[in-house]
Amino acid sequence: MTALCVSGVTQAQNRMDNNMVGKMSKTAFDQKNKEGAATVSSITPTSTKLSSADQDLMMQVAKGGMMQLETSKIAVQKAASQEVREFAQAEVDEQTGLSDKLKEIAAAKGVTLPSTPDAELQDMLSKMQNMSGAELDKHYVQQHAIKGHEKLDQVMSTVRSQAKDSNLSAIEKAAHPLVKTHLKVARDMQSKLMSSNAGSR
Repeated sequence: MTALCVSGVTQAQNRMDNNMVGKMSKTAFDQKNKEGAATVSSITPTSTKLSSADQDLMMQVAKGGMMQLETSKIAVQKAASQEVREFAQAEVDEQTGLSDKLKEIAAAKGVTLPSTPDAELQDMLSKMQNMSGAELDKHYVQQHAIKGHEKLDQVMSTVRSQAKDSNLSAIEKAAHPLVKTHLKVARDMQSKLMSSNAGSR
């Protein structure tokens, strides 16, 4: 293959990657995110008081969501890969909508959710602020896009099996499928990052 031909293939591949997030087309990814946001937004808060177990579950969802939101905000600003930035922006949109709805539900039930990052999250954010380029992309995808979603997936599974409150159950039904989609897309992105790093050696 001539250099010109190889260059053409590379440009075509780049164009294709620009329209992909993981192995999903950007259009399909955006559509999934819109559907998830609409479902979360349609939940009507009730004033039914939460049991202490349900309150603990709500705190776990809120804390996990805040971690994903704050780390993704940094990735939107600093990631080198357009694909990683697209993913992080979708995550910011998803978690902002989820956080707003959780606050609505919490207010209706007289529960106060954490409004600022705790020490553990502050430490994560400081580390990310000191990273840039490929190092930040790799860290964000591994630690937050993948591990963060694995943790959220576990929390949502616990909500599904244990929550008694109808609002909490509705949050799980609305948000859990999107958490699973984002986790799958994040794993696909990691595979692509690893193969592109191997190819650039």
